[in-house]
Amino acid sequence: MSRHFTYRSLEDLRNDIASRNLDIRLEDNIEALFEPVAIGALRSGNRLAVHPMEGCDGTLDGRPDELTFRRWERFGAGGAKLIWGEATAVVPEARANPRQLLLTDETAPDFKRLQATARQAHRERFGRDDDLVIGLQLTHSGRWSYPQPLIARHSPTLDPLKYIEPNAHLLDDAYLQGLEDAYVRAAVLARNAGFDFVDIKRCHTYLLNELLAARDRPGPYGGSFETALALSATSPRRSAAPSATISCSRRVSTSTTARVSPTPANPSSIRASAAGVSARTASHLT
Repeated sequence: MSRHFTYRSLEDLRNDIASRNLDIRLEDNIEALFEPVAIGALRSGNRLAVHPMEGCDGTLDGRPDELTFRRWERFGAGGAKLIWGEATAVVPEARANPRQLLLTDETAPDFKRLQATARQAHRERFGRDDDLVIGLQLTHSGRWSYPQPLIARHSPTLDPLKYIEPNAHLLDDAYLQGLEDAYVRAAVLARNAGFDFVDIKRCHTYLLNELLAARDRPGPYGGSFETALALSATSPRRSAAPSATISCSRRVSTSTTARVSPTPANPSSIRASAAGVSARTASHLT
């Protein structure tokens, strides 16, 4: 049962753990957190990170707004050397809410000012920012898009949550192919705005995560898990981008499962697939 808690010391936490008969060990020495770490071709000055949690405080056209800038200024002054920027849509219809950020040619100057704000705050407090790594998460919200769901496959578990009818339209291959170019454009815009990396969001049942489970979808964006990985900003369509390099990560769910039972006739009716993806998480878009 959850309850409100206030720990005033590490000892308070240890006592609470002991009272619950839990085996949770705590480390007093946290010096390792302040050691530099290599992240692919990048180098972070310590091992503390700001994770990509949305503030839902952008403008109606997707620009960072006053509260967004205030948050990022605090991120920069906070001491973490990795700022993992929040989910940012790559096309207008992909936004999860009317205040979600959107990276386009028109909004790119505001994103440049956003990361510069964090860097300036970091320099003012710590004297340098050459070991500060700032990225931006790129997303398509898929079935959670605002104002209407956009799906690549039907899900008996998820469709009822958004009142999606069984005959609802599925995104076609032409749209998904165009979406590849949209991710590439957004990655180039992020690079030009001063971000060190982009993160391709493929988790939490958003569109790219949904495609990983699209074994029942025909064509180039369905079938096997490996085939489903085709839609990626590191795909061969990256040749559409100008000559440049930006680090690229992919965030995936640890597992994707459905509440069904396998049968002797269909032993693979439960699918949980994430193995092998970690090897692809540090790649480069050129």
